[in-house]
This record gives sequence, C-alpha cells and structure tokens, in this order.
Amino acid sequence: MIRRWNETSLRTKVSGMILVIVGLSALSAEYIDRRYVAKLAQENFQQEMVAVVRQVGAAITTIAEFHNQPSRELELYKLLASRPDLVEIRLYTLPAGEAGPPSLFVSAGNNVQPKQEGNPILVEQAVRQASDVSDLSGWGREHLLKIAAPILVENRMVGAAYAEFSTAQFDEVLDYQRRLSLTRRLATGAVIVLAINLFLYLKVHRPVRALLAAVESVAHGNMTTAVPVGGGDEIGRLGSRFNTMVKRIRAATEENRKLYDQLQRAHDDLQIKVDEATTEVRQKIKELARTNEILSTTQREAARAQRLSAIGQLAATVAHKIGTPLTALSGHIQLLQEDPQLSLEARRRIDTVEAQIERTSRIIQDLLLYARKPELTVVPLNLNECLEECVALLRPEIDRRGVVPVLALSPDLDKVQADPQQLQEVFCNLIENALDAMPTGGTLTIRSGTRGPTTAGSAGRRAAVEVEDTGEGIPREVQAQIFQPFFTTKKAGRGTGLGLAIALETVRAHGGQISVESEAGKGSRFLVLLPLSDGADRC
Repeated sequence: MIRRWNETSLRTKVSGMILVIVGLSALSAEYIDRRYVAKLAQENFQQEMVAVVRQVGAAITTIAEFHNQPSRELELYKLLASRPDLVEIRLYTLPAGEAGPPSLFVSAGNNVQPKQEGNPILVEQAVRQASDVSDLSGWGREHLLKIAAPILVENRMVGAAYAEFSTAQFDEVLDYQRRLSLTRRLATGAVIVLAINLFLYLKVHRPVRALLAAVESVAHGNMTTAVPVGGGDEIGRLGSRFNTMVKRIRAATEENRKLYDQLQRAHDDLQIKVDEATTEVRQKIKELARTNEILSTTQREAARAQRLSAIGQLAATVAHKIGTPLTALSGHIQLLQEDPQLSLEARRRIDTVEAQIERTSRIIQDLLLYARKPELTVVPLNLNECLEECVALLRPEIDRRGVVPVLALSPDLDKVQADPQQLQEVFCNLIENALDAMPTGGTLTIRSGTRGPTTAGSAGRRAAVEVEDTGEGIPREVQAQIFQPFFTTKKAGRGTGLGLAIALETVRAHGGQISVESEAGKGSRFLVLLPLSDGADRC
C-alpha cells in the first residue's frame, strides 16, 4: 500500500490531500457544531426557561398575594398564552409552620387531561435545596424540559413553581440548521477542491513535469541539459537557473567540505573553552550561595536578638510597675479569705480574683520568658479539660458579646506532655482574639482531634486544636506578620502585639506548630498541633 502510494503522481496526491483536508474541516466543524454549539444552544434555552419559571415567583411581593388563587391562576394562564412552548405550569404551597411535602395550589396547562400524579420529585428537590432544579432526561425522548424553582416571599420560602416546556420546535429548528450547515460545507468543499485542482494542473503540474524530465536527465550525467520552462513566475525562474546550479554543484560541494572541517575544529575549541568557563562559574555560584545563606542566617538572628532585647526591656518595666500593686492586691485578698463571715458565693468570687491575680503575674513572667526559651513544667495534660476551663473562664465575656460557643471535642484524644498553665494561656489568647474579631456576636467553634497515622501509638501522631470564629477575618497581606512581636491589627489600647508572638514561642517550646487560615469578612481559623508521645494516656 505504501509503495503504491509512493508511485502515485503528485497531482493525485495533492488532490487526495485536498479532499482529506476539506473533509476533515467539514467533519470538525460538524463535530463542534453538534458537540458544543448545539449544547450551548440547549443550555441557553434551558436558562431562558429557568428565567421564565423564576419570574413566576419574582412577581409576588406578599404572602397574601401568593395565596390569592384566582389571581395566581389568571397569571399562569396569561403566561401560558404568551409562551407557545409552555406545556404545563403549576404552583405548590408549603404547609404553614410545620414540615411536610408541598401541595398543589394552582395549575394551568395545554394538556387535554391533567396528569394525575403526586408532588414531582423535582419540586421536592427545589424546596429542599432552595434553588431551581432542571430535569433534562426527557429532552431527547419526549421533547420535554422540566423545571422547578422555589418561591421566596418576604425572605421566606412559601412554595415552588413547576413547569414543563416542549422542546420539539427547538429541536426541529436545531436539526434544520445542522442539515443546512452540513450541505453548505459540502458544497463549499467541492468548489474548493475543483478550483485548487484546476489551478495546480495549469500552474504547477505541467511545469513541474517538464522540470522533472530535466532533473532526470541531469541525474543520468547530462550536465548540459536545459530546462524548457518559460514564464516569469517562481517555476520559470527555477527553470532558468537550473543549468547554472548544476554547473556549480561540484565546486560548492568541495567548498562545503572544507568549511565543515573548519567549523568542526572551531566547535571543538569553543567547547573546551565553554567547559572551562562553566566549571568556574558553577564554583563561584556555589560560593555565592553559601555566602548568601550565612548572611541571611546572620540577619535573621540579629533581627531576633533586637526583638528579644526590646521585649526584655518592656517586660522588666512592666514587672517593676505592676508587680508591687499585684502583691498588695494578693495580700488584701488573702486577708479577705480569712474573714469567717464570708458567704460561699463571696468566697468563690474571691478565689476567682486571686486566681486571676496569679494569672496576671504569670503573664508578666511570660513576657520575661519570651526573651529566652520558656521553661516548661511538663505533665500529662487533658487538652479537652484545658479547653473547657478556658471557655468557662471567659464565659462572662462570651455571653456579654453575644457569641455562641460550640465545643466539638474528641472523646478519644490522647493526653499530651505539656505545661498546663502555658497552654491555657495560648488557648485563652486565641479565644480572646476570636471574641475581639466578633464585636457584634457570632459563632466560636473549638475542635480537638488527632492528625497523622490513625493507629494509636504510631510515630508522627499529633493532637490538633482548632479555634474558629465567624468574625472580621485577617487580610491576606498581613497574615504573615501576626506572629511578630508588637504587631497587632487591633485598635489602640486593645492589644500589645505580644499575645500571638508568645503563643508561637510557647507552642514551639512544646515541639508543636501553630498556623492560621483567614479571609477578610469570613472569619479566621487557628490550628495548634502538639506531638503525642507513644503510649500516652487516654483523655
């Protein structure tokens, strides 16, 4: 087959290729028309019909207007009369104040006998999903498009609209356009094939055949052959220069051989020089990379040293200014606790005040500890109990801000080896930041669980604590800076910018990680990961 094709004349090959190209073009256009254009037309038709069904509910402004059956029925028949492709339309109403399936309220249609059926599944889906739903399964078989859309009145779903549209006319027009397009493509292709073949025969085939005869003569050794081709076009110029080309072939071949030898020697010399230069450049790049790495490490350490120095000075000042009043307050509280006439409720409140004084003192110590690695008092810690204590401690502030706390704590969470006081400070800081982000109320979700291998005792398992709010969120451009000391997005007087920096140092001291995911206007989610030791006790 290949040999027979190779022996075929150029004219036949060109004609065959033109036929193939034109045929493939027509088939490709037909495929695109059927696959994409027709699909796009169907989607546009579907969207148009969905808009018609939505308009039924959009025109209703009050619940009383919706339940006006004569008025609704008149509107449906008007719509039916204005849409020849509308087969049937129905309105369904939802039970008031109780759950239940929608019930048929009013209908209008062109069917001779109305269909006796319950609520269409499409209507129940539209009500359940609170969005319009389409059924295309009957398009090709029954030429029928079914659409259901919920009806919202006064921001409340009161019912649903269901309609059936005939696609027969649309499909007929689409088929006619396809046939017309295919006929037009075939006719155009036939004209193109005939025109190109005629041109090739007159302007290419005959001159090339004469030139081929001259080439064959030269191939047999007759270097004096003249090409009998005239004219001023490219083929004519080719024929006129053919003899000159033959005369120069031998000289050009010898010249090219010499030039090739010179280029080969030059290439070898250049390759050697390039290899030497490349080796030198690579060595310098490696040295520069090491220098840059050392410089970057030095700069980071210097910046950290400056921050720690500033934090140390601030912590010393705070400890000096606040330590003495706190000591006096603690003494007075202890004296009050010795009063035998205190009620149980008053004693409980005093205990709470004393605990908060101790917590404040510990915070001051944390400021001092931030300048150096925190010293941990590690014990087995139940993270769920720690989180519950944090919520209980901040309950007054949570209630005052109208925030709804949601605790999703895993009962199978293992204990971690950690400092209870320092981790409580971390979680309280994250919860307080979440409350500050929801000044008008919202939802505070606290989750606990396990990340890593699912088998208990497996290496790499980590306890995970998530603190998520529905507040203002953190802009993406400042998220990388929130763990830096003294950086804060809060208003003046609301924060020092040390809370998250201390939390980061504390979590790192426990061998863990802390990260944030946030989007402005959609809330934030902080994730704390702590390592679980093998054989840890269950919570």
